[in-house]
Order: sequence, then C-alpha cells, then structure tokens
Amino acid sequence: MKLVLICATLFIFFSLLLNGARRRGKLGETANRAVTGLANSMRIFVFGLLLFVAIVCVAMAWHLLQSPA
Repeated sequence: MKLVLICATLFIFFSLLLNGARRRGKLGETANRAVTGLANSMRIFVFGLLLFVAIVCVAMAWHLLQSPA
C-alpha cells in the first residue's frame, strides 16, 4: 500500500510540474500532447485508486456489521 501511495504522490507531483511547464509555453506541440495524455492517465489512476479504497472500506464496514456479536 505504501508503494501505491508513493506512486500516486509522485504522479501528482510530476503532473503539477509538467502542467506548469505546459501552461508557460515551454513545451513543443508533441510534448504538449504527451503531457496532456500523461495527466489524463494519472487522473484515471488516482481516481481508480480512490474508488478501490472506498470499495474496500464499504466491504469492511459491511463485514463488521454482518458479523455476529
């Protein structure tokens, strides 16, 4: 889990750096498209990770509520 969190944090950090360079116009046309595609991939990864964690939390809560006391 630590590795996944580290990857997500690094993805967000690189995304912010590359987006800043793209907005300032320091990248060429092909690099602009590559950064946009990479940013979209990072967003999908992070949102997928959040969805997975939410599903696990709901499953754990359901399991705890269903177990006999």
